[in-house]
Amino acid sequence: EPTFRPATAADAVAYFGGPPKMSFRGFVAELDGEIIGIGGVYYDNGVPIAFSEMREPMRRYRKARAKACRILTRFFDQLGGKVYAVACPTEPTAAALLAKLGFVPTGLFGLHGETLVRG
Repeated sequence: EPTFRPATAADAVAYFGGPPKMSFRGFVAELDGEIIGIGGVYYDNGVPIAFSEMREPMRRYRKARAKACRILTRFFDQLGGKVYAVACPTEPTAAALLAKLGFVPTGLFGLHGETLVRG
């Protein structure tokens, strides 16, 4: 089973292959020393934007994915205020996951789709 811990800048480099483009706070899912998932919020002009991404090995661990959702929900609650998100159009489970995490439509559309908000 994957384990979860707070993400570091080094984790982002390992996962994305380079330094993050924006400041972020979040968590990683680790399996046998490899980061197989990352999620949290990045800040765009001080606005918290939720993100998550997983690699194929993480898809095999349904309970771990559910745990990741609980971790992110608690994290968003601790941040206080609003957190924004956009469902990834290439990830079939993105819209349902964001709804499960409490995000609702705003009616505002941008380059990547509709902006959702939580809080």
